[in-house]
Amino acid sequence: MAKINQSSPGLRLRWKQKDEFVVENLYVFECKTADEVLEHFHNGIKNRIVASHKLNLSSSRSHTILSLKVESVDLQKPENFLVSKLDLVDLAGSEKTSLTGNESSVAQKESIEINKSLFTLRQVISTLSDFQKGLGEKKKPSHIPYRDSKLTCLLKQSIGGNCYCLMVNFFLQ
Repeated sequence: MAKINQSSPGLRLRWKQKDEFVVENLYVFECKTADEVLEHFHNGIKNRIVASHKLNLSSSRSHTILSLKVESVDLQKPENFLVSKLDLVDLAGSEKTSLTGNESSVAQKESIEINKSLFTLRQVISTLSDFQKGLGEKKKPSHIPYRDSKLTCLLKQSIGGNCYCLMVNFFLQ
């Protein structure tokens, strides 16, 4: 589990070896039980930024990502070491300023950033999907716009790597 160091202004991403982006100034917590994971998850939810507007009393003002790295060792063969990563993402919804009434410059900027990252996520998934369906060229697409958004940078391995990706929509009222 990781928590953002609140003294840092926003997310700063760094490129690491093994083709991945990481967020600077995160605290990483080693968890031995599911209860420990849930405790950190609930603390993270408390730190989530929400605000109200005309359409929603508690609108997410940013995306939330819970990353779990699971390490497993075969006790019969300790040289068999398996590492898996699970990203659980709560996406902030796209917004139209005219409908939400978010007319302050801060709220408008947040809405623009949310919409931009969701648009980039859609572009990345669409490009990868077209390639998988054979609609694109037979070779890998020349440009997948992961770097156009912090969200897609962080999820690059989860949506474009050697993995499974599942998206579930929840509409809470």
